[in-house]
Parts: sequence; structure tokens; C-alpha cells
Amino acid sequence: MKLPERDKKFIEENLQPPYNTPDRVEEFIRSKVQIPDMLCTATKASVKKLIEPLSEEHGNRFFCRIDDSHQQKSPSSIIEKIRRSQEKKAGSRKPKLYDLENFTQEITDLARFRVVCNFISDAEKVAEAIEKSPKLTDKFNIVKEDSITLRPRNRKSGNRFIKLTLEYKDQPGLFLEIQVMTQLQEAWDKKDHFLVYEKRRNEPERDEENFPDFLDAKMFAMSELLYVADQYFEQLRKTEEDDTGSEGSDEIT
Repeated sequence: MKLPERDKKFIEENLQPPYNTPDRVEEFIRSKVQIPDMLCTATKASVKKLIEPLSEEHGNRFFCRIDDSHQQKSPSSIIEKIRRSQEKKAGSRKPKLYDLENFTQEITDLARFRVVCNFISDAEKVAEAIEKSPKLTDKFNIVKEDSITLRPRNRKSGNRFIKLTLEYKDQPGLFLEIQVMTQLQEAWDKKDHFLVYEKRRNEPERDEENFPDFLDAKMFAMSELLYVADQYFEQLRKTEEDDTGSEGSDEIT
């Protein structure tokens, strides 16, 4: 596992041997996320069953798939997140947000998957099915955050998705995360992750050098454009399903 020098120094100073080396820290982190990962796998199976009735209802036009290619948050990302939290809290009287002892109870996306849908309305239907599932609500406290329609002045990034944070009732502090988004939103996220997010995470001190052409601002603007595209596709879908034979009268907002 590759780590920047500041993260190597952090684990050397804060982890007990033998896990305070780049070669062994991944072993330490993986052992800590096994339980959230297993819970996430079981929940994913339940969500697949929830999607089946929607597929039957909407037929061939309904596209929905589960992406679990990054089900576990990477150890390097976890270490970096803990280190940044420690640095931000240094000298403050407020308690530290994340540390090497509490991160499994405080970081809510250690285990996660996403559901990718065709249209915005499909994403809303899938999120609603999860949020109202008796099987899931019996096991989890579910908190929903919808950034798809969040107004620009309230947005800190270009991400647009419905985030469902599930806390296991039998073990408070045990979380998993489900993201529900459209295909266009996922496509934007994958490009932003490569072009902006990873550079900013690994080299925060080189922002001006890494983004001299304001690439981050351009990516934010592209997110807005793709949201408009999603809205137009939503209108076209409704027009087609209503079989009006006209351009439709729904206003794009």
C-alpha cells in the first residue's frame, strides 16, 4: 500500500508495533472493517430483492444495478482521513473527531455500495424502497440525505446522489452507507475522483499547482450541466410514458 510521507509518519508515531509500518497498517485496518463489510454484504442482498418488484413494474426501460466494486473504504483513505482530523483538532478544546480507536464508530462509510439508476425518478423510488423496507427498518436506523436537487448555494461539491446512512440497531456505532444515483451522476463521480479528488487528497498543499486552470471549478460546472441533462431525460421519460405525443409541459428546474 502506497502512503504519502505524512501518513507514514502518522502511523509510525500513533500505532503500536508491529502495525506502525506501511507493510502492516493495512492488516490492522482490514481487521477493523470486517464486521461492517459483512453487514454490508448481507444488506446488499436485501436491497437486490427490493429492486426486483420495480424491475417487474417498469419492464425493459428500468435500469438499475448495484456497484460494490469499492465496498470497503481503502486503508490509505482511512489513515488519511484520521490524520487530517487529528491535524484540524490540534490545539482545539473540542474532542477529536476521528482517531485510531474510535474510527470504526465514527466513520460511517467504511463499508458501502451504490445503486445506479437510469432516471432521477428511479433513484428516488429505489431510495424510498430502502427507506421504507420493513426488513431494513427493523434492523437499522436510516438517515437520508438528498444532494441531487440541492440548490447551488448550498452545495460544497459537485456530487449528486441520495445517501442513506444505516446504523445497526443491535450495535450502535456500526454503520454502512448506500448511495443511490443516476448513470450520469456516476460517470461524473468517476471522472472527478481521478481528475480532482485523488490529487486533492494526496497533495492538499499543491492545490494551486495541480489545478492552475481551475479544473475543480470546471468539474463542478460539469456536474450542474449533467444535472440539467438528467432533468431533460426525466421529462422525456414522462412524456413517453404518458404517451402524449408532444414535447410535454413539465418545466425543467
